[in-house]
Amino acid sequence: MTKTLTSLGSPASGYPVSGGDSGTWTKTVPSSNGEGWTTGFFPGELWLLYQATGSTQWLTAAQTWTAPLLSQTSPGSPSRVDPTDIGFIIGTSVGNGYRLTGNPTYSAALLATGASLASLYNPTVGAVRSWCCGFGPPSYPVIIDSMMTLGPLQWGATNGGSSAWATIAATHAQTVATNLVRSDGSTGEVADFNPTTGALLGVTTFAGYSNTSTWARGEAWALYGFVQAYQTSDNSTFLSTAEEIANYFVGELVADNTWIPPWDFDAPGTQPVDTSAAAIAADGLVMLSTVAGGTLGAMYLTDAENILGALGGYLDTSPSGEAVLTDGYTGTVHGTNTALIYGDYYFTEALLRLQNVLDGEPDWVFYSPAATSAVPEPATWTMMLLGFAGLGFAGYRRRPRSSRA
Repeated sequence: MTKTLTSLGSPASGYPVSGGDSGTWTKTVPSSNGEGWTTGFFPGELWLLYQATGSTQWLTAAQTWTAPLLSQTSPGSPSRVDPTDIGFIIGTSVGNGYRLTGNPTYSAALLATGASLASLYNPTVGAVRSWCCGFGPPSYPVIIDSMMTLGPLQWGATNGGSSAWATIAATHAQTVATNLVRSDGSTGEVADFNPTTGALLGVTTFAGYSNTSTWARGEAWALYGFVQAYQTSDNSTFLSTAEEIANYFVGELVADNTWIPPWDFDAPGTQPVDTSAAAIAADGLVMLSTVAGGTLGAMYLTDAENILGALGGYLDTSPSGEAVLTDGYTGTVHGTNTALIYGDYYFTEALLRLQNVLDGEPDWVFYSPAATSAVPEPATWTMMLLGFAGLGFAGYRRRPRSSRA
């Protein structure tokens, strides 16, 4: 991360997206139609490093790289293909900043983002619209990724925003569960609705192998997102949905005798892996372990540990590299076997969440400063990273689960 900060210079040069393992990050800006959604992850990772170390170096860097994103709270200024991207952009950057500092400027930005997301809600469909462009009337697309963008609504409903936002977020989650989560726990990517009648027009994919396959990163988004939906609503349906998705995701890994998923679980033959999907899922599994509790929670924690342990084999060890993980997958966008900034972010977040669990500390939920965990000693954090790099984790890894019951 220090190398990345030095090579990037300032936010004016753009935010990293992919390719950092080669020593040269591909960069973007928040207004980019295709990649702007990723701009919150680098400042978010800086905030996580501040949480992990307590170092003012990371605090200053996080504040510097978060500041330009404060103007992104409106879905129409600047225009993006997916106006709900503000949930990603603001949630990972400003959200972590508010959680760790309580800065009222950050709180205001989160509430403004919640208002923007609420303005995109259609009560007839029962969902916040995704993707403003590329669909002719009367289409109203809702993507599986949207489960990750509801935070400003869920948090804002009880922190100065409208109480109706909680209903919007919960209704949206239920719409996604009904239309994009299949009976076996696998997921589709895009549900398209008639905005006037609310009728489902079809389920398609843009990032996956086929309309009926399971895109691994989309499955990971759903796992993480439904855990959050349960944490903020106490709706047991969302917990059950998260467990079904988790069981499918890990079941596929066990069946393939690997802990790193292919980019799509149903693509034929030997396929490239996607470490970003693995990192997101591991993060969601640690979260799920804290709410499932008991034997089941312990099983989900074991699953997370096994995925994180396997990711230790994909750490960027190149002298010229600037990333944490290699071998992310984006298909035609950035190709295969590439570093992805969101893979780095969720890997870091998963390690911090796991650190909390192992230390007996509570997990954090969204942006509340009251939920902030204690900053671990830097030596502890260093030992954890070394372990997951393969220098000590092999002896620590727990036995893989033998049953999905």
